[in-house]
Amino acid sequence: MPEKKHGPAPVTVVARFVLTDRHKQDTEAFEEAFDGYREYMTTQHGFLHTSLLRSPDHSDRHVIVTEWRDNSAYKAAVMVPDFLLLTAAGLMELADLDNDHGPVLASARVTEADAAGVVGDGAGQYCVVTSHEPGDEAPLVARLDAAARCEGFVSGSVVASDRRKGGCVSLMRLRDAEAARAAGAGPDEEIYEVIAEASMDGAASRAA
Repeated sequence: MPEKKHGPAPVTVVARFVLTDRHKQDTEAFEEAFDGYREYMTTQHGFLHTSLLRSPDHSDRHVIVTEWRDNSAYKAAVMVPDFLLLTAAGLMELADLDNDHGPVLASARVTEADAAGVVGDGAGQYCVVTSHEPGDEAPLVARLDAAARCEGFVSGSVVASDRRKGGCVSLMRLRDAEAARAAGAGPDEEIYEVIAEASMDGAASRAA
């Protein structure tokens, strides 16, 4: 599996959201707030791709995964009033941010399958998201290698936290729920449906 070199390199931001008790039923409002987030991000220098994931079992749980050219581009986009007061506020008004390792994760290792529809039209696919405590990354990479040979695998990555030494998150994208549940067999895996996304050229998709 190829490894990303450290230094100015793409970063992946994984942000978990849980709707507050007051807004437990406001799933549609949160997803509309993501549309504003997506519109803002597609105009930012260094933005690559973003996806909104929703738990098929718990509609109040979402994950936003956003990829950036480098950490500087990410910080330039989010540390400004337009983002903090308008875009981020719409999400945070409805949900609590629940991150295990901090929102910014530097890409450590990536493997991708030769499958169409990874970027821009992948709404309706599924992701397996797993947070890992500090430890040996080798088993995670080996598991990703094994998953890449399974039917229904689209892409996957292991990204290391830049805030918690040794902490990381693994992401696997699958073509359907059945493949996702087969890949996410462990107790720590969380399965989410990809319901909306956009790429750097501004192309966007949303599941019906």
